[in-house]
Amino acid sequence: MKKSILVLFFCTLFSFAQETTLTDFVAEKNVITKIILLRHAEKEKDGSKDPKLSKQGMLRAEKLNFMLSDFSIDKLFSTAYIRTQKTLGAISQSRNITISNYEARDKNFAEQLVRNEMGKTIIVAGHSNTIPALVNVLIKEDKYKDLSEEEYGKLWILTFSNEELIDCSLFNF
Repeated sequence: MKKSILVLFFCTLFSFAQETTLTDFVAEKNVITKIILLRHAEKEKDGSKDPKLSKQGMLRAEKLNFMLSDFSIDKLFSTAYIRTQKTLGAISQSRNITISNYEARDKNFAEQLVRNEMGKTIIVAGHSNTIPALVNVLIKEDKYKDLSEEEYGKLWILTFSNEELIDCSLFNF
């Protein structure tokens, strides 16, 4: 009798351990999200509020497309300005991805970005004062300051596992 109770106990324990392991496995599934953030490329100095990209800016946009050619890009976000739209233009055209507009000062954009775009690789183009601020919100740290007017070649790649930041890398291009 003692032997059969012991066998029953171990069978139940083994069955419970298997269920727990399966549940834990499903709960621990890693969903990787990559968010690439950058300021628009060089703009024309024509005195207008919404200038186009300069020749140097168009070259930088092409360079960006080439640099990211090995990335599988799912979505593009840009402010409604010509310079940010054109910065992502080469990527948009080469991959047939529509650029979605976002409001740079929207305080909920960062949270919605991580939650709504889980499992994707996205690019966000903004401005010298909005991209570093957005990076700071996403990394939950006041680390990056506004970029100078002459600084166009910084690119942040943030990697999230589920909704948790696991890497923030800064590159110059």
